[in-house]
Amino acid sequence: MALIPVTPPAAKPIIAKDQDLGFLPIKAKITPIIMVLLASLLETEPFVGVLSFWPSLGFLTALGWRLLRPELWQAWMGLPLGMANDIINGQPPATSMITWTACFLMMDIVDNRLVWRNYWQDWILATVAVFCSSLLALCMSCGLKGHFAIALVADMPRILVSILLFPVVEFFCSLVDRWRLAL
Repeated sequence: MALIPVTPPAAKPIIAKDQDLGFLPIKAKITPIIMVLLASLLETEPFVGVLSFWPSLGFLTALGWRLLRPELWQAWMGLPLGMANDIINGQPPATSMITWTACFLMMDIVDNRLVWRNYWQDWILATVAVFCSSLLALCMSCGLKGHFAIALVADMPRILVSILLFPVVEFFCSLVDRWRLAL
């Protein structure tokens, strides 16, 4: 009698990529968007410091939702969420719109290439997304002038805090996701 290895069934997404979200209740559709907007509002808290250690919580929350539920948002969703973040935080126009959309497009390409992802791959993808979006935002604000390197070095603590804070944000996204899908 030969031993047959037991393989666990492949994890299936709750919603297929091409499926309509029409059957979900309004709570399930609106909760991730509201959570991203509230996280963007948290960035407006008045903190005084020489260097900026406060991460972009709106971007981390959007990344958390995008990596937790890739079928939830299309790549174009980075545009309105980024516009709302620009308006809420008073950033230069189109900074978050461009960086968030570019990161969502990158996540879409990775989702099409990879068959499955695990926790460490999500963290690496979030690290690359945070670093690339910070670099792109610095390029847009500095215009590749001579002080770009100084601005990048000054922005490194915020980037590192964002990278280290991502698992906590994704954990909160998973808790809210569990509540959101409870019927």
